[in-house]
Amino acid sequence: MIVEHIHLEPLLEEEVGEMLAGEATAFNRRHLYRESGGNPGYLKALISEQPVFTARDDLSRLNQTPRFGNYARYTEELAPLRPEMREVADAAAVVGHEFEAGLLTQMLGRNETAVLGTIGELIRRDLVHPVVPGQYFAFRHPVVHRAVYNHSELSWRVDMHLRADEALCTRGAPAVERAPHVEQWIKHGDLPAVEVLDEAARTVASTDPGRASAWLTTALRALPQQPRFEGRRARMMTQLAEARGATGQLQECRDLMHEALSILPREPAPQHAEAVAFAAMVQRLLGRREETDAMLRLELDALGSEDALVRASLKFEIAAGQLHSGDPLGCYQWAQEALTVVERHGHRPLQASCLGLMAMANTANGRTGLAYELLGQATTILDGMLDSELAQSLDAVMWIGWSEVLLERWDEALRHFDKGVSFATRSGYRLFMPHLLAGKAFVLRDRGKLTEAQIAVEHAVYLAERTDSPEELVNAYAVQGYVDIALGNLDGALQNSFAATLQPRHSASSWKEALALRILAEARLLNGDPEGCLALVTDAGGADLPTADAGSRVAWYELLVRAELAAGRPGRAADWAQRAMRAANLLEQPGRIALATLAEAQVLLHQNPEAALAPAQHAAAGLEEAGRAIDALRARVAVGLALWQDGRFDDAAQELKATQLACEQLGASALARAARVERRRLAARAPHARSTDSESSVIALTGREQQIAALVSDGLTNRLIAKKLHIAEKTVEMHLSNVFAKLGVSNRAAVAATVTREGPDSLPDSASGH
Repeated sequence: MIVEHIHLEPLLEEEVGEMLAGEATAFNRRHLYRESGGNPGYLKALISEQPVFTARDDLSRLNQTPRFGNYARYTEELAPLRPEMREVADAAAVVGHEFEAGLLTQMLGRNETAVLGTIGELIRRDLVHPVVPGQYFAFRHPVVHRAVYNHSELSWRVDMHLRADEALCTRGAPAVERAPHVEQWIKHGDLPAVEVLDEAARTVASTDPGRASAWLTTALRALPQQPRFEGRRARMMTQLAEARGATGQLQECRDLMHEALSILPREPAPQHAEAVAFAAMVQRLLGRREETDAMLRLELDALGSEDALVRASLKFEIAAGQLHSGDPLGCYQWAQEALTVVERHGHRPLQASCLGLMAMANTANGRTGLAYELLGQATTILDGMLDSELAQSLDAVMWIGWSEVLLERWDEALRHFDKGVSFATRSGYRLFMPHLLAGKAFVLRDRGKLTEAQIAVEHAVYLAERTDSPEELVNAYAVQGYVDIALGNLDGALQNSFAATLQPRHSASSWKEALALRILAEARLLNGDPEGCLALVTDAGGADLPTADAGSRVAWYELLVRAELAAGRPGRAADWAQRAMRAANLLEQPGRIALATLAEAQVLLHQNPEAALAPAQHAAAGLEEAGRAIDALRARVAVGLALWQDGRFDDAAQELKATQLACEQLGASALARAARVERRRLAARAPHARSTDSESSVIALTGREQQIAALVSDGLTNRLIAKKLHIAEKTVEMHLSNVFAKLGVSNRAAVAATVTREGPDSLPDSASGH
């Protein structure tokens, strides 16, 4: 028998994406691909391990309950192993994905030479491989490690964990190295073991809150329910609440904090105040504004003059609450008081948070000069932070990033959002992850990177839906709607932006609620409802838009210009355009001024078309220079229309064609469609000579070919054309091949250009489909 060995290449990321279509988010699918290395077997096992989200109950359960993976194909590799080989493999799995032969020797009480010999046989069977020269090895893949571990017998496994811990204890290993074993054998009332888990959790709290949460949960179960341990229990519950909050379990975190505070001694006062400050931050994210502010002020009064740094933490949380409620001046004053104290103590994470919050407050209030200054100080600190500090400052990343967005510092904003997302992904620190992802998506959307924006915001929504946080839900849904608008997914834009406004009023920051309303207004306009768009001005506080940040008012007013023009009221549109320019001039930001100029150009196209060209060109150039790619493309459509009004028909056609192609390349389908419609409309009205060459003209096509050419120019795919005309897709391909040949072109874009150039009247009504 002839056996042929075939080398199989790993799956490509695109192929994995297709396999997992509908599974979680693109962000998660990308992570699964990287974890699996493109191996289908590992991929299936990793999917089977994904957690199940369960209802909350008590300390004994995490929100995410791990699932037992589907490891059948890997446990089959264990069947042929001799007993001594299986024992070494099982013991190695108890140690971890990576293991040391010397530790196995102590655990098993066997001869070192024999253990190394057995490991050599496991290497030949490709179950394990050396990590570095010497006695350090690892399983072939973490999935293989978990398969071996979960397939071993429970009582034997617990005994091995106990032996591993004894060996590590003899070596003087730190708590964080012993904790994975202690949590498996600990018994109720074993206080030294509780101390090991407690110390280990404190060590990893800032870099791996998921592990800290698991160890503290086990430790609290083992700690006796006796009055003498009440203070210790309260402290550990506070730590557990912080770990749960860090992993995004906000409601459970809040409930644990309240339970802990009910038994946490008032002395030492700073410790109690720190717990209150953290509880307040979580409650703010949960939309509990009034009770949070009252709690903070009571704690501040009770603290007196003790521990100025803790007082600064309380004042910072009050400041954040003030911005949340729409009082940027109050926010700035409280944060400034906190900063004065923090600077004396040299606490960099809180210093960055204070500066970032103050920058955001001044940006929202239109005081951009001071905002730039504060932002410079904040970013200097943030850029120099280590991971251990960053865990205490992810809110600083949020404030700094969004301030940079509002100040049109796109590259800096994207860099800082990426820094925060990268750390949160590595550590599992999800407390502000939806905010960071939404901010990143917002930047990517405005820069025209729509595919990346969609991936980021999809995951932001996925995480926000699991936090119970109105703040994060409003933000994530609003940005999802914003991205949908750019992509041309108008149904999704309407649905997501509406979802962003469903949370109770004032449960999220006022400026984010205003953002959600603006995006809903734009979704309504693009879905053909200008009156519904305009009606939302009342919900935003009226024509002065008091709840919106200063920069967003310009975007609001430009949107309202479009809505009034769509409703046939150019006079009212002109009033909104004037408001847009006044608001932009106060900020002195080139991008905002260019957007206001676009508003003016759009009004002029209706009132005084001959005067529209210069402002439209200035708007397009200014928006491109400011990095607002999508708005710049909208301005270029206005330039095309203005060129036509100026009698420059060929230039107008070229501008609209280039804009359409640019939109198509970005995936901005609605804007591409608008540019295409304007091209065809203007082509029908512009003077042009018919081609006399029947072999390169639309009139040379048969009726069916003309139908297909018209639908191609409308942007339909072969599949959609076949469905619309009730013919086979292969038939469409055949006709399209004939169209290419008769028109002397080689692609669909050229077909569309020919149809547009010759005008809709070159096609009979039955061909154009109208």
